[in-house]
Amino acid sequence: MSEEEIQLSTSEKQVAKKYDLTNKFIPFLDRPLVYPLIEHLEFVYDQNETDQWEYDLLKETYMIKFIKQKYSALNPQAKEYPVELLQKEKFVNEQLLKLDKETKKTLEILSSKEVQQSLKQDKSYNIDFLAKQYQIDDARIYQLYEFGKFQYNRGDYVMASDLMSNFRLLSIKPELNLSATWGKLSSDIITFNWVEALNEFNKLREIIDNRNFDGSTLDQLNKRTWLIHFSLYIFFGLENPISGNDEDNDDEDGDSSATNNNNNSNKNKNNAGGLDSLIDLFFSSSYMSTIQASCPWILRYLAVAILYNPTNKRLKDLVRAINVESYEFRDPFTELFEVLLINFEFEKLAGVLNEIKVLTKSDFFISQLDTGKLLRNVQSLILTTLGKVNSALDLKTLKTYLSFESQSELVEFLTEKKIKVENDLVVFEKPKSANVYFQIYEKTKAFNFKNNQNLNNAFNKQESEA
Repeated sequence: MSEEEIQLSTSEKQVAKKYDLTNKFIPFLDRPLVYPLIEHLEFVYDQNETDQWEYDLLKETYMIKFIKQKYSALNPQAKEYPVELLQKEKFVNEQLLKLDKETKKTLEILSSKEVQQSLKQDKSYNIDFLAKQYQIDDARIYQLYEFGKFQYNRGDYVMASDLMSNFRLLSIKPELNLSATWGKLSSDIITFNWVEALNEFNKLREIIDNRNFDGSTLDQLNKRTWLIHFSLYIFFGLENPISGNDEDNDDEDGDSSATNNNNNSNKNKNNAGGLDSLIDLFFSSSYMSTIQASCPWILRYLAVAILYNPTNKRLKDLVRAINVESYEFRDPFTELFEVLLINFEFEKLAGVLNEIKVLTKSDFFISQLDTGKLLRNVQSLILTTLGKVNSALDLKTLKTYLSFESQSELVEFLTEKKIKVENDLVVFEKPKSANVYFQIYEKTKAFNFKNNQNLNNAFNKQESEA
């Protein structure tokens, strides 16, 4: 759904603002990853507001062209740019020439066929070999990291990713390698390189989830929270890889690619595989514990992932998690499960479903999906649940519950589902009882999930008290 197609009424804008999670995300994302979230809200908030937020977000970066554009939009009467901005522009241009000159020879050596054939898996051997044969010492290796950070700050994410990769090949400093991996992950996300982004994500996950993690329990929790937020970009975009825009990356200021996330988000319409991975990850014990402790709003995306999958994988586990966290976080997606499967307040369904429709437009990640499919799956879940507790419902009531605009659309939907309509009554056929062994299996699985969560929470509590 492109921004040109998105139109919200005044009341719908209020709903979008009420459930906007951007401020929740900001502490756990790099600035360039926050930008598309703000850009996507340009149809929700006043243009001057979003321009100001975008300017404030990126004014400390080296994306001079973008900063100038936003400054001009916010100050249409200004005839000149601030002196400090012009000074920064001069510094960036000088630094670009300096770092490019310092690293050019090193990059040429590393990319040569002769060196590529000589390098081995042993990093110590490679460092010694390059130092003796090509005088590439620690200082020259660090220049790659410095230039990578500079290019990232400048908005040339393809170059930043390459520089961070080359740096990690030779660096033996764990902290800098970790920083380079985060930078490469962010760069690959911004350039829509989902395969590489997933590789970097898995590297970080291996480090963070290691039993011998080098840091405190709180630090591990914080890094895992960051990883969860980064992962949303990957999982919602994974099924339809998009490469970075070469024309943008060749821009003289290097900062055009910083702002092209939202323009391409509409190309990702088949995300089931990525969302299956999201479900598996977020339901793992350590990640569910992190969500419950640090970022319960992530339950929105877990709910969406399960709704998007027609088999409703892990539905019961989701309902339990939502029930536990209902006092911490509630939005239309979590409330759907509360009113439908926990409290059975069917009269609230119409209002909840109408708010869900707004979020399918206003939420950056959800809007990338086939939202028509998502809404139909929501309606199917509601219909299935209603059929379990009712033998029949009149069309008018069902039309309200399912939030259909016309009765003819409802009848067409029911026909697709092979549900009988007799004299304006929808007749539900009761399904046969499930196999007793399957019922035992389901209850055992639920018990194991809850037991693992309790054990993990107890373990974390014991560690924090130690």
